[in-house]
This record gives sequence, structure tokens and C-alpha cells, in this order.
Amino acid sequence: MTLRRIPMQYSMQSTSQLFSRGAHQALRVSLFGLALAAVTSTASAMSPGGDLVIEAGRIITQAGGEITDGVIVIRDGRIEAIGAADEVERPWDLNVVGGPEFTAYPGFVEAHTSGGMDRANESIDVAPFLNIRDSIDPVSFFFEDVLRNGITTLGVHQGNNCVIGARGMVVRPVGRTVEELMVIGEFGLKLSAAPKSGSSRATQAQALRVAFDDLKSYLEDSVGERRYDGDKAKREALYQGRELDEEESKGRAMGGTAWKVDGLELIPRGELDVKQRPLLELVEGNYAAFIYCGAPMDVHLALEIARDNGFLHRTTLVLDNSCWKAADIIAEAGVSVVLDSAMTHIERDPYTGKEIETVVPRVFADRGVRFALSSNNASSQSLWYQAALANGLGIERSAALDAVTVIPAEILGLGDRVGSLQVGFDGNVVLSSGDPLSTTSWVEAVVVEGEQVYDRKTDARNQHLFEGQTPPVGKQSSMSQGSTGNRR
Repeated sequence: MTLRRIPMQYSMQSTSQLFSRGAHQALRVSLFGLALAAVTSTASAMSPGGDLVIEAGRIITQAGGEITDGVIVIRDGRIEAIGAADEVERPWDLNVVGGPEFTAYPGFVEAHTSGGMDRANESIDVAPFLNIRDSIDPVSFFFEDVLRNGITTLGVHQGNNCVIGARGMVVRPVGRTVEELMVIGEFGLKLSAAPKSGSSRATQAQALRVAFDDLKSYLEDSVGERRYDGDKAKREALYQGRELDEEESKGRAMGGTAWKVDGLELIPRGELDVKQRPLLELVEGNYAAFIYCGAPMDVHLALEIARDNGFLHRTTLVLDNSCWKAADIIAEAGVSVVLDSAMTHIERDPYTGKEIETVVPRVFADRGVRFALSSNNASSQSLWYQAALANGLGIERSAALDAVTVIPAEILGLGDRVGSLQVGFDGNVVLSSGDPLSTTSWVEAVVVEGEQVYDRKTDARNQHLFEGQTPPVGKQSSMSQGSTGNRR
């Protein structure tokens, strides 16, 4: 990876500042322990991103075209300028990475995964009051592998074995703490229309319906009690140890488009039961919903629940590959989908015994359904592989790339930040040795919000695997030091 340094005068000043900050943080850790170290890490994660200039012989913008011999300028973690080398002014004070031999493109986006968690599913059937951030392991090898393969944004959600699962989270695969990984702290609720282990489809459907019926009954009872005994909800909140800030101490009328409970404005939102509030936010349209369907018949239930409770417009279906059979009603509902990693569905004709193969992405593409692809695993069959496979199965190249960049970014509510290379977007850029869908290309470097967080040349695990180099005892992996990568 080509790296050109800034002038010595500026470099010495920056180094001095970095040393000062590092020494100060080390002193704080030694004096006050790990608690204050965590606070320092949180503050660092919230600070502006890096400044960098990226040069590439080819830039795939995913925003309407490609650039030959291009330059990307990143300031404070955002793209400040992008264009042909002779049209973009390079700031004199920024480091430069890349070169004419590289191809640059936006970091891939995984809309739905349960990777990086200590366990994908909870034993509780209905658990919207939980947050998966408490299950994320920041030093999991999962995050190291996805970064090697050019994924820079992930929607992490509970697994499919639930009725209503925990609240999800959008992360970047870089950082030693959950706070450093965090892009959006709470995003989406996971639901499943497919039966949980040990349940029938009838039981699963009834559990989903009852959860929303119970929410409505709870809200109606709370309003009635408020009118009869105005302090009961407040006493309950104080009993549970909930201190209400200014916003939480206010009530507001129930939003949403499906059903409403009159009088909810009488109750401060902070006094509502924490077990019910996430479902209320979902019904009001403030949360996105990710509903898993394990068979075509599950799609009907998923759409019914979303439509009857007013969050169809914020619903994404997570589909088994057999659900292509319900593509027509999915297209009619106008929802986006996340496809299973298996992109072909094979079944046997009951009369002739002949195998029939269906290319699942093609079915949805033909019906105008926006779909995102899923990794089959974090290493050898990551998003780049899935996009290449889809292209090989007849999906247009542009559509295959959109399914791992633009569309999943929009599903995660980040369509104005990631998924393409445009002025004002996050500086999430992958540099590879060739075309992103080629099996002979390598991810050479990854930049996240203007910081180079991966360099293949310093990837200790790849060096050990491909070159037989054994890292010295006690040396951390390149990922944990903020630098990792992989062949594709």
C-alpha cells in the first residue's frame, strides 16, 4: 500500500499531540482504573473521523458511474471531494494512500446478521425490552473476518429462533468496545413468523398476535388507571428505580396509523412499562421491523402482523430461499427483503421426478422487489462472493453490487451515509487489487470514516496462513491494533 507522509514540520506537531494524548490517557488508566479507560474509549469513538486522500486507477462509486484515475478526499471522516485526478485538488497536509494499480469502491453493507454475539437467541419468547448490545463481543474474530472482506457496516440482530426478539444495533467492525463499534445504538426489532423451536405455526401466530393485543390492553388499562389514580404509574416507575428526565416526564398522544389508544398523552412516556415501550415504538412507526419467514406460508402472517399494527412501511422480510414462491404478495406489499445466503432453490417435480432449480434473486428482481444479499460465512463466502455468485447466476452486475451496498444501507436507515461514494457520505472505502467481484482480487486496504483500519501487508493472520510467518509471542493480531485484510 502506497503511503506518502505529510511534511516533517506538520508530522512532528501531530506526533507530539498524539503522544500527549496517549500519555494522558495512560495516566488516567493507571490512576483511576478500567472504568475511566472505558469512558476515554467512548469519547474517542464519538470524536470526528480521520482525514485522508485516496488515489485509485478505478473508482466504483455506486452513485451513477465509475471514475478512471480518480481521487477521494476525506475530511473529518466524510467525503469532501471525489472525481478525476486532474479535477480534484489534493490538500497538501493529508496522507495519501492507494495508487493507480488499485480499485476503490464503497465498503460493503450487511443488512442482517447475528454474527459477533455471544449467543444469537434468547430463551424468552417475547423480549423486545432487551438490547443485543449486551451480547456483542467486540473482539470476536467475526469482526476481524468481515473487515478483511471489505464489510464496513453491519446490522446486528437477534437470531431467528424467537417470537419477538431484542432490539438490534448497527455497527462498524472496528473497535475494542461496544461503544467504539456503535453506529446506531438501537435499530430495529426482530420478529419471526416461522415457528420457534418446539412450537407449531399456530402457536407462533397466536404468540405474535397476543403480544400486540397485550400491548393494547396494557395501554388502555394504564390510561384508565391514570384517570382514576394519577400517581400509580409514577409510583411504579420510582419503585423500579427509573429517574425521568425532562423528555421522559412528558406525555404525548399515541402515533401510528393502525390503531390508537386515546388519552395516552396523560401518561409521561418514562412511566410506561419498559417491557412494553419498544413494542409501542414499533406500532408508532419509530422502529424498523425485521421479520423472519422460514417458508412461503410465513410471509402471509408476517405481512398481516405488520399491516394490522401499522409498521408495514418500516418492515424488511428476512427470507428463507423457499420464500420466492411468495414473491408476488411481497411485491404487492412493497417491502424490501434480505435473501438467504443460498441463492438457488432446488425441488423435485412430484410428477416427473425432475429437479427444478430456481434462481431466487432473479425472481425478486423480475418483480421489482428491492433485495439485499447475505453472507454465507464471514470469511470465504462473504458479501463480495455472494454478489459475484448472483452475477454469475444471471443478475446484472449493477444490481448485484447494489444488493451489497446501496440497498442494505437504505434498509439500515443509512442511505445518506454509506453504500456509495458521494460528497458528504462517510469515508468508508475499500481498496482492492482488482475488480470487487473477481476471485483473484485481494482486499488490500480498508478505510472507515477516513481512518485506514486495515492493511493487508500487516495482516498477521494472513501472513501466517499464506507465508508461514509466526507472529512473536504476545503480539496482538493486526485486527486488534486497527489493521487487518483477505484474498478474494
